[in-house]
Amino acid sequence: MIAVSLTRAQDFKKALKSGADYLELRTDYFTDQQLKHFVERSTLPVIYTIKRPTRYLPNVAYIDRDSFHDYHRTPSYQLLDQVIKKISFPKIATQVNTVDDLYTLAKLQKKYGKKAIVIGMGELGMMTRVYNKSLLTYASVSKTTATAAGQLTVAELKSTRIFGLIGDDIQHSLSPKLHRGQPYRYQLWQTDDLKKFMFVFNWFQLPGASVTKPFKIDVMKYCDRLDSDAKKIGAVNTLVRRGKKLVGYNTDWMGVDKAIGKYLKGKTVLILGRGGAAKAVAYAVKKNGGKLGTRFDVLVNATPVFDHLLLPAESLRGKIVMDCIYGKKTELLKQAKRHGAKVVLDGLPMLRYQAIEQTKLFNGRYAR
Repeated sequence: MIAVSLTRAQDFKKALKSGADYLELRTDYFTDQQLKHFVERSTLPVIYTIKRPTRYLPNVAYIDRDSFHDYHRTPSYQLLDQVIKKISFPKIATQVNTVDDLYTLAKLQKKYGKKAIVIGMGELGMMTRVYNKSLLTYASVSKTTATAAGQLTVAELKSTRIFGLIGDDIQHSLSPKLHRGQPYRYQLWQTDDLKKFMFVFNWFQLPGASVTKPFKIDVMKYCDRLDSDAKKIGAVNTLVRRGKKLVGYNTDWMGVDKAIGKYLKGKTVLILGRGGAAKAVAYAVKKNGGKLGTRFDVLVNATPVFDHLLLPAESLRGKIVMDCIYGKKTELLKQAKRHGAKVVLDGLPMLRYQAIEQTKLFNGRYAR
C-alpha cells in the first residue's frame, strides 16, 4: 500500500486523486487549523505524523509519534530490531549506502512483514520503496515535494523498474551510461558477498541484473534456468526474472562477436584468462569458425592484469589484439601498438555491444 505525503496545501486535492491508499499529514508542514481542515475533508484514510508539539490529536487511521529515522546511515540489524520492538507504530527509515544496508532492511522486512514499515532512503534504498514488502511505503505528490531522499511520486512508484550491476570494484563502471535512456532505473550494486546480495535480489523480486566479476560463474547456482548459450558457455552476465523463474543469460559472447567476430574465421585465438569473460570469448571464437591455440593470430586478454605483459611483446606484430579491460591504457594495448599489431582494441566495443543485447532482455524483446 502507498501513503502520499502532503507538504503543500495547494496539493491537497491532487493528493487525494493520486492513486494512493493513505494520506500522510505531517504537523511540521501545517498549522493545527489546516490539519483539522484536511482531516475533515480527506477521502483517504489519514496517517497523522507528529513532528512538533500539537494539541490537535484527531481520530484517524494511524498516528505516528515515535517512528525512527537515520538520515546518514543504516544502523545494525540488532539495533533496528530493538527499535522496532519499542515503537508503538513500527516505522523505520534509514539512509542506504551499501548492499549490506539493503541486506539489513530486507531481513527486517522479512521478519516483520505487514507488522512494520521498513524503508530505505537514497538512490540505493529506492528498491525498498518500489518493491516494498512491509505494511506500506510513502510517495510524494510531485517530484518537487519529496519528503525524503529517494522518494518517488505515486505514479513513479507504480511504474518504476530497477535493474543494476552486481560485482566487486565496479565504482568506475560505464554500465549506467550505457543503460541511460532506457525505461528503467539502473544502479551499481557493489559487493563482495554474492549470497547477501542474492537474498536482497530475491526478497525484493528485482526484475533483473547485469553481472560482472567475480560472480559470472558463481551466480549460475541461483538461476532456475539457463538459456542455451549461457549453459554452453558456463557463465552468466545477465539475470532476468520471467514469471517465478530466474533465468540466466550470457550476452558477453555477443559483445565479442560484434567487436572481433569478423576476424575470427579460420584463425587461431589465444585467450588469456579462465573466468567468465574468457569462457564467453572462447564460445564466440567457436561460433565464428575459429580455434583456440598458442600459435595465435588473435590475442584476447580476459584477465584483470593491466600493468604488465603476460607474453613477449614481439609476438604481437601483425596480430589482432583485444584487451577486455576498458578505460585504461593497458600495457598490452601500448605494446601492441608499439610493435605493429594489425588491429588493437580495448574492451569498450565488447561492453557496448553486450549492453545493447542486455537492454533487449531487460525490456522483454527476447523471450528466450
